[in-house]
Amino acid sequence: MRTDSEAGQISVLVLGLALIAFAVAGVAIDGTRAFLFRRALQDVADAAALGGAGELDRQAYYRSGGRSVAVDDRAALSQVSRILAVRGLEASAMIRVDDDAVAVVLRGEVPTTFLGVVGIAHIPVATEARAAPFGGAPR
Repeated sequence: MRTDSEAGQISVLVLGLALIAFAVAGVAIDGTRAFLFRRALQDVADAAALGGAGELDRQAYYRSGGRSVAVDDRAALSQVSRILAVRGLEASAMIRVDDDAVAVVLRGEVPTTFLGVVGIAHIPVATEARAAPFGGAPR
């Protein structure tokens, strides 16, 4: 026979298990969404860095007979910005262009669904890509 001191213990247990179930579902679902968003950011960062690295300083290239390859800073920055705008991902971008390479860092957030129950509203996501031009005859 139950006493009054045991009343409601099952409710607390069920509530605790439900919270754990939501947390596990949150890791699975929200974690997968963050992983897929990171992959999308990485794809865009790779494309932007490669596109920017393809913008060569043509005068330096032709003067050296193809031995010296450098990135045209303004053309590379313009190309990277154009690629990022076309893809339209909600992320902040940091673009670094020098003579040797183009680097693109993208940072964004994924709003959570289930992890919000345990106090996590957003998952931060960041990626980086770097590409450099290369000279010489194709093989």
